[in-house]
Formats: sequence, C-alpha cells, structure tokens
Amino acid sequence: MLGKSLNILAKFLVVIFSLLIVYVVAVVIINLRDKPPSATVVEFEQAWNNRAAVADNDNGYLFLLGFDVAETEDPKAIGLERVEWSQQVISSSSEENLEFPQASYLVQENLPAEFAELINLCSEVTQDCINAIEKNKTLIDEWQNNQPWVNDRYRQLIAHSGWLELSALDIRLPLPKYAEVMKAQRIIFISAFANITPNDNGYLSKLLDRDLRFWRGVLKDSDTLIGKMIASVAIKNNFLWTNYFLLHDGKMPLDASMRQPFTDDELSMYRCLIGEWKFGNAAYQAQFDQEHTRASGKLLINLAHKKQDTVNQLATRVKSALDNLDVPVNEFEVAFTEYTQQLRQESVPKNKVHYLFNPYNPVGQILVGIASPDYGNYAARSKNLEAFRRGLLFSVEQMNNSSSTATRLLSPYPSKPFAIDQQQRSVTVNGLGNNSAHTQQVYFY
Repeated sequence: MLGKSLNILAKFLVVIFSLLIVYVVAVVIINLRDKPPSATVVEFEQAWNNRAAVADNDNGYLFLLGFDVAETEDPKAIGLERVEWSQQVISSSSEENLEFPQASYLVQENLPAEFAELINLCSEVTQDCINAIEKNKTLIDEWQNNQPWVNDRYRQLIAHSGWLELSALDIRLPLPKYAEVMKAQRIIFISAFANITPNDNGYLSKLLDRDLRFWRGVLKDSDTLIGKMIASVAIKNNFLWTNYFLLHDGKMPLDASMRQPFTDDELSMYRCLIGEWKFGNAAYQAQFDQEHTRASGKLLINLAHKKQDTVNQLATRVKSALDNLDVPVNEFEVAFTEYTQQLRQESVPKNKVHYLFNPYNPVGQILVGIASPDYGNYAARSKNLEAFRRGLLFSVEQMNNSSSTATRLLSPYPSKPFAIDQQQRSVTVNGLGNNSAHTQQVYFY
C-alpha cells in the first residue's frame, strides 16, 4: 500500500515538474522577442515631428530661454546658443545636472531690500499687495528709473506671436528660468499699478491684453507639462491683476483676449503630454541602455524586460489619460471624476498571480505601474482657466450693476457655481483638483 502511494506521489511530482518546465519554456519563448512600435507610439512620434515651424524672430521660447541674461546680452541670441548647446552636450557629456554655460542675471539678487520685500509680498495678488504698492510708489519709481530694462525685456517677451520649444529633451538639462519670468511679470504689473493715471491712452488695457495673448499662445503650444503649468499660473496672475486694475479704474476697457472663451486647443493636454511622454521615453531608454550595458545577468534581464513594449505601455497610459480628459470644458467635471475613479482602481498593486498569468515583460509592467502619474490635476489646472475667466467677467458685471449677460457667465462646472458675498463684494470661483492654490480664484467688485 505504501509503495503504491509513493508511486502515485512520484508520478504527481513528475507531472508538476514537467508542467513547470513547460511553463518556463513557454515564458522564455514568449519573451524572446520585443514588440514593434504600437499605433499610439507612431501617432505620438508623428505628432511630435509634425509640429508647426515657428520663425526664430517670432519664437517666444527662444527669448524666454535667454531671459535671465544680463542687461547687455541679447536674450534671443543666447536662447539660440542654449538650444544648440543642449543638442550637442547630451551626445558628448555624461555629466549629471548640467548648467547653461553662460552666466545668468537673477533679478531677485539685484533688487534693493525694500523693493525685494514688496516683490515677495506681491507673489500673491491680494489687497495687502495693493496697499504696499500705494505706500511705496516713490520706491517703485526710483527702481524703475534705474532699471527700466527689466520691464522692457518683459514687454519684448510678450510681443512674440509664436511658441516652439526647441531644446533637447533630457533630464540632465537645466530648465528655462521660469521663476525669473514670473517675477518680471509681477514687477511690470506692480510698476503699472503704481503709475495709474486717468488718461493712460489705454496702456493698462493693452499691457494686460498683450500679456494674456502671449500666455494663451504658450498654453496652447507648450510641448512640456511644466511649460503648460507656468502658462496657467501666468494667466491666473493676469486675471487677478485685471481685477484690481478694474477696481481702481472701472472705466478701463477689456480687450478681446479676455472676452474670448478659451478654445479646446488652448485647454487641451494633447501636445504637452506627448512632449512629456517623449521626455520620459528619452530618460527611460537612456537608463535601459546603460543598465543593459553593465548588467551581469544580461540573458535574464533581456528575457524579463522589453524596451519597446515598455515604451508602448507608457504611451498607452498617456493615451488613456488624453481620451478621458481631453473633452470640452463643460463636460470636464464628469470626465475628471470618472478618470480619478479609474486611476484609483488602476493604482492597486498587482499581485504575484497577475505576473504568473501575464508573464510577458514583467519588469516593464512593474516600471509602467510605478511611472503612472495622475494627469487629472494637471488637466484641471488648465480647464479651470475658463472658469476663472468667466468668474472675472461676472465680477465685472457686478461692478457695473449689470445683469444683462450674467446668465451666460456661469461656471462650466455644474456642482461649483460662483459664490457671491454681498458683504465683502466678492465672487469666489471654485475649480477642480486637489490643490487649493490652483482651484480657487477670488475677485472683488
């Protein structure tokens, strides 16, 4: 009896061992070949390669890339040099955290202490900022007379009509000095507010309009997520300054750029997320090649990690986000909620059983799971701009005690109507997202 039981056990173990061998052989065969580029990858590559050309003279990106150079330098010329440098250095240098070869001029480091304090106070456009401007007009005028080129440089920047990011995409490269540009926007509006006159021949209105037109162009044509977000911040700042300018001078006209609704192209994440995918793809492929060059167990790694399939999966994730989030702004609230729920479900870690039944490219599957950011909040920051624009116009109607168009100026988000406080004479506009700094704008009338 015992011998028979042992015989059955032996046969059972042979079957199990045979199945294990078959499974291992099958896994090896499955992982012998990488996959070709997917249709989504081809689509993204074509979209990137077919970006509309922009003449250097019209390209605001080149000017912004050199924005931080000293007064005597030409920002556009330095911007072009930095583009060429970025394309050369990534192929010839193995250094990490590269810096631009040209010395930069940081406005903050060259401000008088009192003026720097004012600039920092006005990082948020509030009544405290406005009161400080009123008290320090002499200080502002003195600085402006001594350093007129800072405002002149910002005016030159926003005079550009196009935007195309030409620098190489590499994680080692420095970013443009966006903080300096945001500070220059703040300074020019502070200077303008300190010098409001009854007869300015439309200077304020033209400045706000030119500023908004430029940043709306950046919003539409940005090829990187950070560029898109910087544009959204600049536009929010423009709206807040517009509100305070109107409170001071109710007769200031609003030009067309403010009254024109944001287009789907302006609010779309398509172009910048393709750029973000290109950026991540370049970093991933460089790391992949580096690891496979020095890996001791090359055979095992080659079987468990497929480069092109991983790239395909990363593209699929971006495409899924775009399919869910790139909808008209009036449909975005529902889309945002559904995307957030879907992302929550997808974020549940896969267990070992999953990889047992899905053995192709397991390392790639794990990497894609790790490198799956929440694009919903970034999309919300873009879409919220239309809510903030409508809210500003609604506050203008309240200033003018007019209700003729108020019914048209509703929030695009049904669950977030404008909140009117008659006592404070304010309109609070609430957007979508999980960061209050980017989801709310308050206007006064």
